[in-house]
Amino acid sequence: MSFDSPAGAQTPAPLPLQFVHIEITPLVDGNYSVNMQATRLDEVHLEFVGEDLAHERASSLDAAMTIIRDNVAFLATAA
Repeated sequence: MSFDSPAGAQTPAPLPLQFVHIEITPLVDGNYSVNMQATRLDEVHLEFVGEDLAHERASSLDAAMTIIRDNVAFLATAA
């Protein structure tokens, strides 16, 4: 995405625009459901794109946090 700038000025680097929705739901069997979705900006077509990151079961909250940590670390390296 480009921005108008005065002649001779350097345009700022585009910032990655991203929203991550995380949902942890306790299940009847004592496990947890972990759902993560990201919304990114497609700068070519100027539209938001939804992406499923995770839809997993975890046996504990620590395991759920590991799933979240792994997916957020992947997003950081992909940016």
